[in-house]
Amino acid sequence: MVHPQSRHILLLVLGLVLIGAACFCYRWLHLGIPLTPVTTVQSWTVEANFRFKADKKPIKAGFVIPNNPPNFLVSDENFVSHNYGVIAQKEGLNRVAQWSIRRARGSQSLYYRAVLYKSKVQKNFAQKPPEFPKLEVLKEPEKSAVESIIREARSKSADTMTFAAETLRILNDSKASNATLLLEQDRSHMNILKKAVFILAHENIPAQIAQGIYLKPEKNAKLFPWLAVYDAKKWVYLNPVDGANGLPEEFLIWQYGDFSSTDLTGGTNPHFSLSVSVTPISSAQQLGKELDSVLLKYSLYQLPLETQYVFYILLTIPIGAFIILLLRNVVGIDTFGTFMPVLIAVAFRETHLIWGVILFSTIVALGLVMRFYLEQLRLLLVPRLTAILTVVVLIILGLSVLSHKLGLAHGASIALFPMVILTMTIERMCVLWEERGAYDALKTGFGSIFAAVIAFLVMKNKELEYLMFTFPELLFILLAVVLLFGQYRGYRLLELFRFKTLAK
Repeated sequence: MVHPQSRHILLLVLGLVLIGAACFCYRWLHLGIPLTPVTTVQSWTVEANFRFKADKKPIKAGFVIPNNPPNFLVSDENFVSHNYGVIAQKEGLNRVAQWSIRRARGSQSLYYRAVLYKSKVQKNFAQKPPEFPKLEVLKEPEKSAVESIIREARSKSADTMTFAAETLRILNDSKASNATLLLEQDRSHMNILKKAVFILAHENIPAQIAQGIYLKPEKNAKLFPWLAVYDAKKWVYLNPVDGANGLPEEFLIWQYGDFSSTDLTGGTNPHFSLSVSVTPISSAQQLGKELDSVLLKYSLYQLPLETQYVFYILLTIPIGAFIILLLRNVVGIDTFGTFMPVLIAVAFRETHLIWGVILFSTIVALGLVMRFYLEQLRLLLVPRLTAILTVVVLIILGLSVLSHKLGLAHGASIALFPMVILTMTIERMCVLWEERGAYDALKTGFGSIFAAVIAFLVMKNKELEYLMFTFPELLFILLAVVLLFGQYRGYRLLELFRFKTLAK
């Protein structure tokens, strides 16, 4: 007869598997979400986040958003805030999202998110050129430098575009004395483009700076300036370094002009950031909207991008814990707990594997020396743990400074190790050393490192990260498998080798 508790667990396992499998099959088979990240992606999610402080004052905050950018179609725009009014309006060639509220207090966050698709239609964005800036009356020697650059560029060009490209080439030439005079030791791309716009204006060629971002997965995307030149009926974009014609394939024009992307009235400490993520399931998301799919409306892809990056790591932690379960309960490897190897494996993502193992071993070894010394002082448990934690912080501080002086870049990431876990590992290893000897203590320590390495190798898999993030319902199935392993009372694999003589 099956025990009632076993029957209960089997029913629970069956229910969890059915829920997870049903949600998984619905996303995969019905909505067509791919099981692996696609290699050629035609859609991206771009998110702008404007953060600032408010102090019970009326707030007006705005930032530039894409305005019919070349080569891309903007879809699924979302403006996210708390109790703010928001309008999107055109200002010249740009489009600005303007947020307002009568009174606000504390930290504020304004979000703009859009899904971008490759556009197969060539768009002529501007119907008329921008107004020319008011030309300054040049004085010597700047006047002679501009005239000299114009003469040289005109002699080596055939039309508007080649003239603009030649102007850029001259300004980028560090040996050109006239360019050096105009740039005044500032050879940044932005300053070079400002001078190029100024020179082209003297030749009645409309031009201005266009700033954009590269569409690649990035938490804090930077704006890069390009030169936009108006040629008869369309804008042509030139590389600020070599004057090459045309934008990169995955380059999004965010704004026109060299001004700040943000504007804030009534607040302080503004911070603006742009994030980009590849969205391989955007077509399925669009299908989910048409079908009114709750699973896609409330999927992790709807979270802010910074939060998504956190969940990419967080959702692999149960996988790492399951690996530790297998190594401990099935294989029979001794470790210091379950979560210590998993958290160390997470830290290995930033320190990298080899450096992580070396740094972890060094910290634990130095911590053990100090722990044995503190044992001679006969401290109580809580003061002793506090002392060990302080020593661990000092060790991490010292190793970080030393590695920086030696030019070892990975050493700076040592601070990512969980200090409390390190402290408890040192304490438990020392107690085990005293109770059962050095052999058992070292065996358990090496077992912990080995388990952390195996967990890291599994958790860092990009396909697994994508699968768990896109199909989080797989955690139901994982939980069901864990419950089944909770009923296992059999031999461990290493025990079979230990007792093989008795078996004979």
